[in-house]
Amino acid sequence: MKNDFDVGLGESATLIGSHNYASQELVNLLLIGSAFSNVFDGTQEIKAHNPMEKSLKLRGVPQRGSIGFLTLFEHYEYMQVGNHYKTPTYPIWVICSESHYSILFSTEEMLVEGTEQKKPETFDLFYYDELGRQNETYRLTVNPDPVRRVKHPTSDKDLISPIEHCIRTKWPGAAVGKFSNL
Repeated sequence: MKNDFDVGLGESATLIGSHNYASQELVNLLLIGSAFSNVFDGTQEIKAHNPMEKSLKLRGVPQRGSIGFLTLFEHYEYMQVGNHYKTPTYPIWVICSESHYSILFSTEEMLVEGTEQKKPETFDLFYYDELGRQNETYRLTVNPDPVRRVKHPTSDKDLISPIEHCIRTKWPGAAVGKFSNL
């Protein structure tokens, strides 16, 4: 498993990071069975400036998994999640938002690639956050291609929830309906 970790970045990778949080390697191990250090698709190579030095090979998600992954960090442009995680076999995504993980899923199997069915104009996503002291699952109605695309807020009055930001990393500009309890 340690062979999955990226090497040559100064620190050695671990499964448990600072403040006892799960590292990306642990999340990847649980979701795809390999403890790779990144969430982009495949492998990326960083060439050394000096021809005497080795290039650095970074490993991401090698293929589409059963469960996906979305993160608020992509909204803030700290990282880019690849299509392998954005289009899992089943319409289930682990969400890394703020300081913990939660789950987003749909009963609409046509949301994943490989289905012959027409994609719906709107669909429901269900959100559950155990650490948010949430006692019920919330339903969000999503229009992935609204007539008027949603843009980033321009003022503090335009507050958008972190979950909506995560949803828009997969469906850019999507209109997300208000949370509703089931």
